[in-house]
Amino acid sequence: MAANCNSRLVLSTRPENLELLREYIRCWGREHRLDPARREYLEQAAVGVFRHLLEEAYNPHRPGSISISLEDRGPRVRLVFEDDAPPFPPCTPNGNPATLSAVPATLPRSLPQVDSLVYYRTEDDKNRLVLTVAL
Repeated sequence: MAANCNSRLVLSTRPENLELLREYIRCWGREHRLDPARREYLEQAAVGVFRHLLEEAYNPHRPGSISISLEDRGPRVRLVFEDDAPPFPPCTPNGNPATLSAVPATLPRSLPQVDSLVYYRTEDDKNRLVLTVAL
């Protein structure tokens, strides 16, 4: 199954969907003329977030879906994940968005080219995680 590079990708919360995510990132990277090293880096960041969501936000008994979109921002790429899992972190004081320091270490925040990572809950009760990656 080929991924559509121009739209958002929606996957069920199954580990076997990692290959579809990789294909989507590769396709998007080729269309936006990213060199192979940068595509690889973007793929690594996306796979890290997807795995984190599978392991931390969902469990084998909780079905759900995760949507992924990429936005070209010149020298940066905005990678957006949205899911329907319960909120994380369970409490953020005053409802403010979680910052990089509040996000678990299992996310790829140690990747040097991730400029920012922001989590917030949308009005329609979805989790949104936004990574800005310098390429």
